[in-house]
Amino acid sequence: MNKEEYFSNIKTYKYIANKSLGQNFLINPSISENIVSNLEINDEDNVLEIGCGLGSLSYFLMQKSNKITFIDVDERMTNYLLEHFKNCENKDVKRMNILKEDVSKYSKIIGNLPYYITSGIIEYLLLNATNAKKIVLMTQKEVYLKLIDPKEVSPLSILLRYVSNISNQTNVGRNNFTPIPHVDSCYFSLITNENIKNTSNNEVYKLMKTIFTHRRKNILNCLSRIINDKQECTKILESINVDINSRPENLSINDYFKLLDVMKTNNIVIK
Repeated sequence: MNKEEYFSNIKTYKYIANKSLGQNFLINPSISENIVSNLEINDEDNVLEIGCGLGSLSYFLMQKSNKITFIDVDERMTNYLLEHFKNCENKDVKRMNILKEDVSKYSKIIGNLPYYITSGIIEYLLLNATNAKKIVLMTQKEVYLKLIDPKEVSPLSILLRYVSNISNQTNVGRNNFTPIPHVDSCYFSLITNENIKNTSNNEVYKLMKTIFTHRRKNILNCLSRIINDKQECTKILESINVDINSRPENLSINDYFKLLDVMKTNNIVIK
């Protein structure tokens, strides 16, 4: 089936989209092809597609000779791919939650992420896709803008900048999907660096999330909720040259790593 026929067929499935799963199917083959091209797949790459849906990206991925795994939580979607691409070799279609997949084995990752769980998936990839060299994602445009906004500092945005470089976005209007969503989307790339392999990333991220729970308070008050001893907290912060009146977003990730080291040295558990 050529791409015009394939994407015309996708349009006829608009009424099966599951709103609770955030399903909106990309129906513009040129955009789909550009997104896949952006992943820059090499012969040796082990590739993962997240949320394959009706195969808007899968269609072009299936033309590669690489080992590629396609994951979707909806059995109807995985059955659709198995039916339409049953003769494709070296391809694995799985019905499962991406948050249960071992993503450390993939060197390239791509996905049109469902709106309701976008941040959770990005977080999971940044903490667990330790061998990924490049990640290309389609998300709600608002999500991307928050990730790059210096005024919207969060544990996720701090981690993202530590383990990767984020590209400029390419906007994708809502009319390129069926059913038509209420928001516009965009796709972008994450080029990872060696920091993604840091074995302390999960611990420092947990620490940042705990502290950011009270982000409007200063770092002394935030840390006191963990240690419950302001005098001890003051000593710890001074030992790593952090102003006790700083806000959580004012600290660099290196500050958080230093704080984590001191806490581990003193057997302080992050709950």
